[in-house]
Amino acid sequence: MSSESTAIDVWDSLLDPQGDFSLPDFTAVTAESLLTAAEAAASFALSEVDTIVADEADPTFATTTVRFESATVPMARLAALVRTVESNHLTADLTDAVAEVWARLSATRTAILLNVDLFHRIEQVPTTDLNSEDKRQQELTIENFVRAGARLGDEEREQMATIEAELTALSTSFSRALGTDTRDLAVHLGEAAQLTGLSEDQVAAAAARAGEREVDGFLLPLNNFTQQLVLGSLDDPATRDQVLTNSMARGSRGGDGDTRTQVADITALRALQAKLLGYPSFSSYAIDNQTAGGPDAAADIVSSLIAPANAQLSAELDTVKQRYGLTEVPPADVMHYLAKYRADEFGVDPDEVAQYFEFDSVLTEGVFRAATGLYGITFARRDGIVGWHDDVISVEVTDLGGRTLGLILIDPYARDTKRGGAWMDQLVPASRLTGHLPVVTLSLNLAKPGPGRPTLLSPTELTTLFHEFGHVLHGLFANSTYPSTAGTSVPRDYVEFPSQFNEMWRFHPQVLPHYAKHVDTGEPMPQDLVQALIDSEAFGQGFSTIEYLAAAMLDLSWHSLEAGEHITDVLSFESEVLAASGFSPLVPPRYRTTYFGHIFASGYAAGYYSYLYSEVIAAWVSEWFESQGGLNQEAGEAFREAILAPGYSVDPMTAIEQFFGVRPDVAPLLRRRGLAEPVAADAAGSAGETADTEGEAAGAEAEAADPAAAAKVTAPAASDTPAAPDPKHHANNTRIAEILETHGIVPRVRLFEEATPTAASAAEKVGVEVGAIANSLIFSAGGDPVLIMTSGAHRVDTDHVARLIGVDALDRADKDLVRAATGQVIGGVAPVGHPAPIPTYIDVALRGYPELWAAAGTPNSMMPLTYAQLVDLTGGKEIDVVADES
Repeated sequence: MSSESTAIDVWDSLLDPQGDFSLPDFTAVTAESLLTAAEAAASFALSEVDTIVADEADPTFATTTVRFESATVPMARLAALVRTVESNHLTADLTDAVAEVWARLSATRTAILLNVDLFHRIEQVPTTDLNSEDKRQQELTIENFVRAGARLGDEEREQMATIEAELTALSTSFSRALGTDTRDLAVHLGEAAQLTGLSEDQVAAAAARAGEREVDGFLLPLNNFTQQLVLGSLDDPATRDQVLTNSMARGSRGGDGDTRTQVADITALRALQAKLLGYPSFSSYAIDNQTAGGPDAAADIVSSLIAPANAQLSAELDTVKQRYGLTEVPPADVMHYLAKYRADEFGVDPDEVAQYFEFDSVLTEGVFRAATGLYGITFARRDGIVGWHDDVISVEVTDLGGRTLGLILIDPYARDTKRGGAWMDQLVPASRLTGHLPVVTLSLNLAKPGPGRPTLLSPTELTTLFHEFGHVLHGLFANSTYPSTAGTSVPRDYVEFPSQFNEMWRFHPQVLPHYAKHVDTGEPMPQDLVQALIDSEAFGQGFSTIEYLAAAMLDLSWHSLEAGEHITDVLSFESEVLAASGFSPLVPPRYRTTYFGHIFASGYAAGYYSYLYSEVIAAWVSEWFESQGGLNQEAGEAFREAILAPGYSVDPMTAIEQFFGVRPDVAPLLRRRGLAEPVAADAAGSAGETADTEGEAAGAEAEAADPAAAAKVTAPAASDTPAAPDPKHHANNTRIAEILETHGIVPRVRLFEEATPTAASAAEKVGVEVGAIANSLIFSAGGDPVLIMTSGAHRVDTDHVARLIGVDALDRADKDLVRAATGQVIGGVAPVGHPAPIPTYIDVALRGYPELWAAAGTPNSMMPLTYAQLVDLTGGKEIDVVADES
């Protein structure tokens, strides 16, 4: 019997599949059955590994790599089932069992990937005669082992196994705590007047949710992101404030729902894990095999949009202030006034618009119709399929020629046993190896209407449905031999591209008229309302872009920590990152750290930037399809075959470039978001601590300017970026210029319109190699400050430097120590100009550059120096900040 048939027999013995789709019997899911399944799947995988290792014949691709892939199928199938149950309908009786299953599966996977004998045997598989897909599978398999630590020594592998087990437990704990706090912080209101502005159906849903919890009044449950959708509609400022306050408090109140300990421990362990694998940070490790290529590239695309998005946001807020006679707009009111302006200026009333977006009509005549028009597939409800909840809708998908393509399970409604947000998952991945047809899930969190009432979608929920269905199509079209590379099993910063591309059809003239019909009268949405809705979408893009960018920068900063850094004051770190990056407290990040489930519980660690990275491709491809006539089935089928179907069995960006003949650029994204295309500044911002070096991002400091420094400080040339603030010189710049003069150095302090949060982007704008950026890094040695001037080309090996300078340990300095020691802020620390001398050490790697660039006392200023001038100015000791590994 083949290993594959054995694998399927094991799965069949766990949970009987339903019909043609290898779909588990959800009625058989109990705590006991899940634990039994985990033990059986893990035992099967380990037994197969032992057989592979014990094989005395020469290893071949079929007997080694393919058999290994087959050995993991039951574990992967069980993991998909557990994800589905955990995210959609996690009842109290399953909670502990789910945690145990994750621990068992994680430990088994780690043990297998750290099995040196298995790894060596896989490495010996000859590849000369393999076809391209098999050769890629061989390479990816080896890469997975290497990234897990298979090439480490015995002690390091044991440490990696311990870290993986701890991370699995912490992730599960974070998810459970967040679920608890999100449920407990649902906004409980006693009077209907507090909900004024919400529709009749929304009020009824709030009353129903209160009834489900057996409390009086009304209950507004929280979605997973910061800005709750009801903020746009609620008229009562006090209610809006309570909603935003509750939303932002998640995970930070103490008690069982607090996630700060998990955040601190997860990020510290990930940094240690990266160090063991030879990476300076977890972000370097995580992004190394993504399409972006590295954390600098990821941070650059995030930081490149901060200035235009801030300018757009400023213009938006000025507009609403002027329109409504406001002097300020509090954070809880920003969404409300943006929505109010859209209603008043464009005639877009969300309640009126929702009357045209009835869920069933949108699904069948919008989402399904677009897919039929583009790819020729058809959809039909399937009776007799039992899902995890009575709300689940089953849809069978038929391909061209009447062939069954796969099954979709759609779960539309919110409930207390379901996590917030919207998502797609591959419950059963398609694969020629297993012979399985794809079964994909699509989960939303719509408010369930009362009996006999229609489910109406807001414009945001409409976009979400089209977005998630892009993932669904990616999974359905999977055409790979191996399940580990099928469908959406692609790099994190590529996986969002098909979903973001699919959003283009929601307002497309070939699609919208078919579904946008009034729920009561059946009349089509008036063309002037359609145009108003499209026009209104551009207003508020500054706001939505900033909240996303802030979350992405938080993610990259948390995962840029070095091994040994353990940030226990989670909220202070968050505040430092956001302030230094130039984000205003007026717009909190889309996810605050304490409820950022994407990065601490859902696989997006150091990858939240991926939505933006993927959107670059999506926007470009959307414009390409428009050039092909929109719903062009010939173009759609070619796109499906070349781009969607292969999954990760081919390199995604290679496939993109071969199909389109060019690599997509950022211009369509800027047009899509309504942002001005950025103009390159004259030079870069801070060269101090950055998001890429010390987990801190550079930013501007809002203090009074000193006109006396004008002769010594130069500003950049004018920019076409709208509403960009003029750079202001600062008293610190004056002091630095005076110190330079006393050392016989002509001061050339330069000011810039915006800070640059990475050494790489600073180097690019200044026009030097990244190694010529002299970062001023403040560390704490038992509470005393230490200044290390290091090249932007690498990081400080804190253990090595601590030994070299004779201190027990070097820890990252917090903002208070930095300010007290230097009189400057994180992101703008200069080599000199401090209230008192600081022990200073200079990276000898800086010697190799004829001109260095260092921060000049503020995050938006820099100055050129030679290496000799830097040594003379600081009196610093020259050292190697990285241990010699030879």
